[in-house]
Amino acid sequence: MNENKKIIIYSPIDGIVKPISELNDGVFSEGMLGEGCFIEPTTDVFFSPFKKCKLLQIFETKHAYFLESEGAKILIHIGLDTVSLNGKPFQTFVKENDELRLETPIVKINRDMIKKHNLNLATPIVMDLNESKGWTFNLLKAGFVKQGEKIAELIYDEKFIKPTIKPKSIFKFNLKESMANGIFIKNRDEEIASRIYNAIGTKSNYEKYYNCVTRLRFIIKDKSLIKEEEIKKIDIVKGLKWNGAEFQVIIGGEVEKIKDGLDRYLISLSKPKEFILNHKTERQNFSKSLLNLIKGIIMPAIPALIGVGLLNAIAAILQQARLIENVSPSSNFASYTLATQLVYLIAGGATLFMGIFFTYNAVKYFGGNPILGLTMGLILTAPIIFKGVLNVGPTGVISASPWSYTLLSSKIDGINYVWMKIGPQPGSIITSTLVGYILVKAEFFGKKRFPNWSQMMTTPTFALLIASVSAFFIVGPVISVLEATIGFIFSYVNKMPSWLSIGIFATIFQPLVITGAHGPLLTILQIPMLNDPDPYIQGIKTLQLFAAIPISHLAQAGASIGLYFIVKNKNLKQMITAGIPVALLGITEPLIFGANLPKTKAFVFACVGAGVGGLIAGIMGVQFYAGVKAGMGGWFSLLSANGPLHDTKSLIAMLVGFILAMSTSSILVLIFQKDRVSERIGILKANTLLSKFMKNQNLDSTAQVNEKIENLKNIYDKNLIKKIKLYEKQESIIQEKVNKIKHLNDKETERSEKLAKKFNLYNEKIKIEKNNNLIHKLESILKKLNTPKYEDRILILEDFIYKAKQSNLSMSNEVKQITQSNEDLVKEILDIFAKNQNKELVNKIYNRYFNAINSVFINLGEKEKLVSKFNKQEKLLFKHN
Repeated sequence: MNENKKIIIYSPIDGIVKPISELNDGVFSEGMLGEGCFIEPTTDVFFSPFKKCKLLQIFETKHAYFLESEGAKILIHIGLDTVSLNGKPFQTFVKENDELRLETPIVKINRDMIKKHNLNLATPIVMDLNESKGWTFNLLKAGFVKQGEKIAELIYDEKFIKPTIKPKSIFKFNLKESMANGIFIKNRDEEIASRIYNAIGTKSNYEKYYNCVTRLRFIIKDKSLIKEEEIKKIDIVKGLKWNGAEFQVIIGGEVEKIKDGLDRYLISLSKPKEFILNHKTERQNFSKSLLNLIKGIIMPAIPALIGVGLLNAIAAILQQARLIENVSPSSNFASYTLATQLVYLIAGGATLFMGIFFTYNAVKYFGGNPILGLTMGLILTAPIIFKGVLNVGPTGVISASPWSYTLLSSKIDGINYVWMKIGPQPGSIITSTLVGYILVKAEFFGKKRFPNWSQMMTTPTFALLIASVSAFFIVGPVISVLEATIGFIFSYVNKMPSWLSIGIFATIFQPLVITGAHGPLLTILQIPMLNDPDPYIQGIKTLQLFAAIPISHLAQAGASIGLYFIVKNKNLKQMITAGIPVALLGITEPLIFGANLPKTKAFVFACVGAGVGGLIAGIMGVQFYAGVKAGMGGWFSLLSANGPLHDTKSLIAMLVGFILAMSTSSILVLIFQKDRVSERIGILKANTLLSKFMKNQNLDSTAQVNEKIENLKNIYDKNLIKKIKLYEKQESIIQEKVNKIKHLNDKETERSEKLAKKFNLYNEKIKIEKNNNLIHKLESILKKLNTPKYEDRILILEDFIYKAKQSNLSMSNEVKQITQSNEDLVKEILDIFAKNQNKELVNKIYNRYFNAINSVFINLGEKEKLVSKFNKQEKLLFKHN
């Protein structure tokens, strides 16, 4: 932006213009809401005051409008105290985020109604200096004006921008008040969560909420109640997005903390959540619904899965070091050493009953009573069903296997193959999800139908009965058919050469994880071990195909490592940094959903790398000793490759498979993955798409259209591309510093909370017994509380950010201005021939251009990528007949 840029403000309506200081209202006239003027309207329709601007916000009562033009923001506030009329005198013609021109009507007012209520029609037009740093307001004309006449100018000068350095902290606590009332530090996460909660319309406006790796998600009932601008003002919020009825608050790596903060905040309200199953919301397509379901139920389980996995890995290390014994299910448990018993219980106990957690999580996800979810989980995993049948293994060992009742079976290769059965589903995520949903439906049915006086007895009993019967007699048999079918298909994979089957399984395993189909498949593949576990415990038999699983884990980690060196977005880098250690332990969901899958190619390359690693490991003779429980997978699976008999050949094969999987996926990502589509290439692709559409619809391309398209393509020359890349680099550095400030603020809050707890503890003691030593301790704690530990470091970072922004300001404004001009040019192109065309289709073509033009801003997380995927019918319109 030039050092002295000017933007003209035109009168939005006929009337009399006066300086703002003459309003004498005590608020606007005192400059509390910024510099400006006011107009006394003599006609009824307000128009845009700028040649080009964006309507940022319309107040609920339609009396006030925020507009932005080239970085400058103004407020048009129609009348004084007209908010009390609840929007009745105002008829709006526009909506938020509309692009306005000078001739665009904004609102029609009923002047007679306003005067009838004895309210002042004076309309302030002011610019908030805090919102528009570097700008000043200059009144050009006072007195009577016509709509469209110049009345003022906004002048930009970098010299007007002043750094906003925080003052040194003042003492927040004194001894007398703190001893009388105690010290309570408001948790930052709860504070942010409460602001979001109130801005979305509180609990009455959502059916459920949950989070993924970067976003806090709500299923919304009434979109009109959402105060998006309030949420955008929260510093941690990077953006907002609608996906059908799902409202996504984009937060980044801190989303888990905010989700936990919201959980705590809701508990503090001491009110039960409402969940209306029959409320009509916008439908989502199946793939999005399934992905949300997986994220909502599996992602919260990750900490538990990691903890259980690491405990099993420690147990495996102790076994291989001969410090504890291998435990066989058919043996007398009391015969083992105390150390073996304790390790086995701690490491293996939770593994057997993970179904409890999944059922609880499913019921919570669907909005039911989590305690009933725990109860249902206990029913599904009841120990009695695991000891239903006594079996005699090939070696003569007697063992107990889970109870089941065969409903449908057939002979395959001389073996009785069970297609449908009634039996336990203790660790199935699919079963837990379905049963949890049925439980919630039954619970809310009971709440509606049973008398209020009987609710405590009837509703839980009814819900558990319906869910239990459904689990064992409907869900179980259906899932058993699914498992049997998948098992039958994969029986052919098992018949292939082992090296080939491992390579194929490694390639497809992570896509199976996304769909959730891996759960029943793994259960089927373990059936031989479940029926006769001793040979597998002793290392006589192996489940060789399982070697593909940890190889696929490492491939996903490898792809993310490659991404780390490509992406500019510091928030994505931070997420990758946090996700890689977890993926190395076998938990890949954070990396898949947070980085690899959104980048698409990275996920595909990870699958290819897994296939390469699995193929070579299979050729080298890798084995998987399933009796050695090595956690959730990842690097610890080397213990399973080594086995109880120390199979060095298998260990080396697995290690080679790991290295090849990681390196192949990393190299493929580094060579072929692009951080983002370049603006020029994206526009060329959009031009090709537009050309195909015009030919198919027999639309003539005029010389005017061709000239505009050519201009759009030629704007992005080497010089501009170089500037955009430099801007992107500088903005990513600023992002990194902002993240460091957030990290330091979190540490400061954590430190303050610990000190406050310590103070309150000593304070309670001093009430019982007066003690000068305790008084000194309280004073010492207050001194620490009143002296922030990280303030100086934060101030240094803030100063760096300020200077970096100033250094980048000119280039930033130039890039944004060109981007906006190109968006306007695309609209002009599409407006020429779009009048009689499918509006939704034309919008998607525009979105292709938008995503290309805004590629750098989308990649930095400053803008959301618009939906531009065409359905089957729309794709036909691009094929020339």
